[in-house]
Amino acid sequence: DTDGDDQYDKAEFIVKCEGSGEHGTHGLALSPDGKSIYFANGNHTKLPGALAYARPLAIGEDHLITRLWDANGHAKGILAPGGYVGQTDPEGKRVELVAGGFRNQYDIAFDANGELFTYDSDMEWDLGSPWYMPTRINHVVSGGDSGWRSGAGRWPSYYADSLPEVVDIGPGSPTGTVFGTGAKFPAKYQRALFALDWTYATIWAVHIKPDGASYKAEKEDFLGGRGFSVTDAVIGKTDGALYVTIGGRRNQSALYRVTYTGTESTAPAAPTGVTPEVKLRRELETLHAEGAGPEAVAKAWPYLGHKDQYIRWAARVAIEHQPSAQWAEKALAEKDPQTAIEALMALARLGDKALQPKLIAALGAFDHAKLTPDLRLALLRVWQLTFTRMGRPAPEVCTQVAAKLDPLFPAADPHANRELVSLLAYLGSPTLPAKAVPMLATAKDADNTLATDELLARNTGYASAVNAIQSSRPNRQAISYVYSLREAKAGWTPELRKAFFAWFPTTHEWKGGNSFKKFLDNIRNEALANVVTDAAERPELAKLSKSTVAPPPANTVPPKGPGKNYSTADVVALAAGGLKGRNFEQGKAMYASTLCANCHKMKGDGGNIGPDLTGAGQRYTLADLMDNIIEPSKVISDQYGTDQLELKDGSTVVGRVIVEENGKSFVMTSALAPDALTTLDTAQIKSRKPFNVSMMPAGLINALNKEELLDLVAYLQSGGNPADKAFQK
Repeated sequence: DTDGDDQYDKAEFIVKCEGSGEHGTHGLALSPDGKSIYFANGNHTKLPGALAYARPLAIGEDHLITRLWDANGHAKGILAPGGYVGQTDPEGKRVELVAGGFRNQYDIAFDANGELFTYDSDMEWDLGSPWYMPTRINHVVSGGDSGWRSGAGRWPSYYADSLPEVVDIGPGSPTGTVFGTGAKFPAKYQRALFALDWTYATIWAVHIKPDGASYKAEKEDFLGGRGFSVTDAVIGKTDGALYVTIGGRRNQSALYRVTYTGTESTAPAAPTGVTPEVKLRRELETLHAEGAGPEAVAKAWPYLGHKDQYIRWAARVAIEHQPSAQWAEKALAEKDPQTAIEALMALARLGDKALQPKLIAALGAFDHAKLTPDLRLALLRVWQLTFTRMGRPAPEVCTQVAAKLDPLFPAADPHANRELVSLLAYLGSPTLPAKAVPMLATAKDADNTLATDELLARNTGYASAVNAIQSSRPNRQAISYVYSLREAKAGWTPELRKAFFAWFPTTHEWKGGNSFKKFLDNIRNEALANVVTDAAERPELAKLSKSTVAPPPANTVPPKGPGKNYSTADVVALAAGGLKGRNFEQGKAMYASTLCANCHKMKGDGGNIGPDLTGAGQRYTLADLMDNIIEPSKVISDQYGTDQLELKDGSTVVGRVIVEENGKSFVMTSALAPDALTTLDTAQIKSRKPFNVSMMPAGLINALNKEELLDLVAYLQSGGNPADKAFQK
């Protein structure tokens, strides 16, 4: 708008970011000083080619144990930084990477003090696994890394090189974020971050409080309701109202206006100001720049040992940007444990193989008994980075380091045990299986809660799915041990192998997200290949371990009919009188007979080809729900789409690429036979583009009569809850 008439006069291309779809390019925010533009891009977006500077330096994957990609093929091959926040001047002449390690943060927002926040997504298919991370509010700082890595590679929050959450929200699909600055609301809400969750139709008011150089927060269920699939929000400049849009995936769109009625003052609230620690962090962040000079090391070094993680982080990033010749020997000679661990972490992250012997010697000199639990964890992480960044050392060195770490396992801290199993498996410890395999039966999670009672009470459909997972109690600690033990080469006996593989059938009743069971099966299959060295022993152990993936439910009760070619309008008209006194058992039977259960989970049970339907009744209106069933190709989510593969011989294959490895591509071509994969030579694939026809067949409900259809609709809208009012007589 060049003349102030609130109409766009021209469009000017500024920065090219290659990415599209639901994990592509997302929100923009003007910097507090109005001189630059910040932008948020999801994990399917490449970094801008004209990147002038990256404040997070040398972001890596950093997995000691070979990472398992998502068992259904989502985000396979996508590497760090994943989702990221960038900054550009208005002309697009200088583009910088500010922070990374996000999954799919749709939006970013500055508070009244100029601090930046975002609301990052979870990977709901990972529910029940040790690498599942709920949606969460993140503080976006210079050089930050929030730890998203694809597949089973998601870093835990306790890693010293991963910044923690401000607050966990829970499973969901984050969309817009906006601070209440300028709203005619009480002061508490003027200072709140409003975070929008599309899947569970909720606006959270996140009340952020200073916590040293960063922040912590409490969440409040501010606004929500059935069919309220929120997409974005803004504070009106003239009336101070909160304006909210709903829609997405061609659902019914609408614009809502939220105002305050009450007796509390709505006068503008003064900014809370920043803590001395925030001011110090900001000073250190000025050193995250080109040409900071040798004095940057002198300025930052004293703060590597600070008690605040965010100050240590800002100091370490400043030092990492300086030539290692200025500070490597200083890091190796440092005596203060906190300072030394942070400095050695920086040294490991630079990946100079020539420094590895000195680094290993420095790490080996620590006395674990004199370290706090947090420092012990940080030290274990630096050991890992020493190998992921600098490579595997000689066998005799691996043996020496394993002997150094072996007495530390098992530890009292379950987090330390996870990392020690990983390290000892990598190093080839001969004592690891004998100690770790018995722990599969005794391992306990540090926290086995997937969602709070507050969130479960918010949405009965969603609650039933999470309750099904929580009631089955998947032991994530044991899964983490098995994940690493699958690559352990030394220390096995026939008895230990039998005990190890006998663990897998104990997981059969566990429930999780769409990829959970397949992850367990992939761990089992790799363990059979790696742990079993005698081919004659393998069939017996394969039989003992069994598959953890259960077949889809059988269609035991066929529809009676007669049916018809239903339209969305037909179903809406049938249900116009309200869904009352419906038959739950018949609705459940029709859910199976129409093949819904083959491809979709409900309350933790069913297939994993399409989205979980437990919360569908909460986020969709009846018309939108029926539209998705009757016309499945009308809107196809990126997560559940298929590709058209053109081969060099002129033939075409349509399906979902599940795995690409060793020069082969494995493609699921039918949702009704998800395990019958077509194998292609990857080199023979000439082109690949999205296919605009859904794997879900049309007309699945057309065999049902009116009563059967209404019972199915009630079953879907209730999230499979027999206590729902639709089934009350």
